Amino acid sequence: MFKSVKIHDSHDNFFTPLRLLFAIFVVVGHSFSIALRDANAEPHIFYIYTFSYLAVNLFFIASGFLVTKSMLFRQDKAEFSSARVLRIYPALIVHVLFVMFIIGPLATSLPLGDFMSDPQFFMQPFMVLTFFETNMIMPGMFESNTGIAPLEPIGSAPLWTLRYEILAYIGTLLAFYLGFMKRSWMIFAQFVITAILWIAAKKTGIYEDLPATIQSLLRFGVAYSLGATIYAYKDKLSFNIWGLTLCIIVTCMTQATIFSEVTVNITLAYFVFYLAYIKAPKLNWMKKMNDLSYGIYIYHWCIMQTLSFYYPGLGVFSLFMSTMCITIILAALSWHFVEKPALTQKKAFANFLNSIGFKSKPKANVLLSEN
Repeated sequence: MFKSVKIHDSHDNFFTPLRLLFAIFVVVGHSFSIALRDANAEPHIFYIYTFSYLAVNLFFIASGFLVTKSMLFRQDKAEFSSARVLRIYPALIVHVLFVMFIIGPLATSLPLGDFMSDPQFFMQPFMVLTFFETNMIMPGMFESNTGIAPLEPIGSAPLWTLRYEILAYIGTLLAFYLGFMKRSWMIFAQFVITAILWIAAKKTGIYEDLPATIQSLLRFGVAYSLGATIYAYKDKLSFNIWGLTLCIIVTCMTQATIFSEVTVNITLAYFVFYLAYIKAPKLNWMKKMNDLSYGIYIYHWCIMQTLSFYYPGLGVFSLFMSTMCITIILAALSWHFVEKPALTQKKAFANFLNSIGFKSKPKANVLLSEN
């Protein structure tokens, strides 16, 4: 328990069950908002931070680490883009169709013909898949889910974060090809810059006046670049219970200050990497779990809204348990029949991208190094 944990490059880690836990935290948080008919009902588990807020930050920290690892391992634009596109889009496309053709007709107050002929209905794939508008608000849907404004008509609220995930992928690709990942300190500098921008925005009082998009870019930029930095210095870092304790103490001391977002993310990152690489032979079976986190994340909201639509009296616990039972099934179907088969086509899709001119620079041009 008290031994230091080192990061290694193999797949022998607990990231899959940890991401599953993050997704469950999001479901827990949203259960409060919908069951209690109050968008602000989600409890704060530390200072101003809720289950879903911390869980999404954890996703971005892990993503920064794993996507940076993917970029530096592949060092190929087509291969990297293929992996990222196939991880996000196939399951997302199926999810959009599921909400349109299954959830929508079940939850709309309009006749089916009127519902499906409305421009809001057939524009959904174009709006969601371009991340122009991801809420999936369709005519007459969830009209009776009152009291949780502005959430009640939304068919898939969690999809908004995928816009920033895609932007993070693009940012990693650009940083690589502009040469900003040649040295570890360059990746660390990206974290320092985003952290300083966050602190400066809070210090000057302009943060609340910034557009929501800029606020989210700062928030997720801090988390994602921190994960990337940890990968850059993976050979020099170790994690133990004493370091985690120190992080928690510093985070508690900086709560309600302009530094809290940064210190909270550092503590979250320390906690994640300590657990991801800890030696726990009795739990090794968890490393072989199917990766249901994405499916749970994208499907839980529409299921929760539908249950609330038909059974408005469900309490927090009942809504959470009912949602998880259904969502796990949908997530498993998504993994086995959509996500996993799509990921087997990474090489073929990369070859296609190369065939249409999406070619890379020579691999030797960019290498992560301490020199």
